[in-house]
Formats: sequence, C-alpha cells, structure tokens
Amino acid sequence: MLKMNTLSQLTNTPKSTILYYVKEGLLPEPLKDKPNFHLYDEKNIQLIEFIKYLQTNFSATISQIKALFAREDFDVNNPYKSLIHSLDLIMGAENETFNAEELCQAFGITSEKLEQLVTTGLINPRDGIFTRREWDMLAIIHQCDRAELELLQIYAQTAKSLAETEVQIGLSILQDEAQQNERLKHFFDVLLRLKPYVLNLQTFNTYQQKKR
Repeated sequence: MLKMNTLSQLTNTPKSTILYYVKEGLLPEPLKDKPNFHLYDEKNIQLIEFIKYLQTNFSATISQIKALFAREDFDVNNPYKSLIHSLDLIMGAENETFNAEELCQAFGITSEKLEQLVTTGLINPRDGIFTRREWDMLAIIHQCDRAELELLQIYAQTAKSLAETEVQIGLSILQDEAQQNERLKHFFDVLLRLKPYVLNLQTFNTYQQKKR
C-alpha cells in the first residue's frame, strides 16, 4: 500500500489529479486506516500510467476511459489487452456526427465519390457513422490538387499493406501470455509514436537532401 505522496511521486501526477480520478471512479477508493491517513493500492501506479497513455495517445476523454474501465472484460492487471479489444470505444466516440447526405452537400461531392473515399480507406467512418474527424479529413481532401490526390492513393494502399502486418503482429502477441501487457504497450508505442516519427522524419530528411 502507498501513501498519497508516494503515489504522486511514483506516477509524477499531482495529488489533485489522483483525487479527481478517484472521484470519477477511475481509481479505487483508498484504504482509510486512520483519519486523514489514506493508503492506495500499488495497482494504481499502472492504472494512472494507463489513463495518461489513453489521454496522450488517443486524446481519450474521462467519459471514454470510464466506459472502457466499466466493460466486463476490462482486466486491471492487463489493461493494454483490454484496450486492443476496445479500440472502437476509445477511437469512435464523438459527440458530433453527420450522415452521408450532409457531408456530400457540405463539400459538393456525390454519394459515389464519398463511397469511393470510404472504400479506398481515406475516410473511415465507424459503423457507418461519420464524425467531426471525418469532416475535418474531408475538408483537407477537398483542397487537394491532382498530385496530392495521387499521393493520397499511395497512402491508402500503403496503409492497408501495413495494417495486415500490424494485425498479424498484434494477434501473435495476444496468443502468447508471456509479458503480454508490457509487449502490447510497446506495440502501441510502435504504432502510435514510432511509426509517425519514421514516416514524417523520412519526408523531412528527403526534403533536406533535395534542397541542397
């Protein structure tokens, strides 16, 4: 069991934030051994780190995290395994939604064109629901010239090829129980942090070379 000061230091998290997490039900209530003397389970260290990970890498809201934690299959001892089964919950929840007709009218495109963008993977509604994220992506696509549209096609094709390999690796980790939580967290770091770094820095480095 940990004192509040210790938990705060180990997780680099302000006491007020920890108390907020407890209030919202994201962390269990502390053991109140004596008046003004509360002890926290050591599992809170991993839970706090996981909450921060969701907020940083998925821009997850407190309500989304609460919904994830409330799932029957959520495993406090293996949260990243629970996450990989609940990506739709973390990535799909948006307050503002649109139907296909609204998007077509807003951007002056046909339903066939919108369907083509969905089929190629440039627009990815979840369960047929378009959100503000799809709206924003369409706004970018709408401004693309021919060369940029050709680049988007390469993006889509490459993404599908990468996805096949990524899913295979993810499934292989799920089939092996050894250090599964740590391996899944590392794999999420590869997907969410290392992949954008490699791709974007390659463009920058190539630009620097061409400029010389």
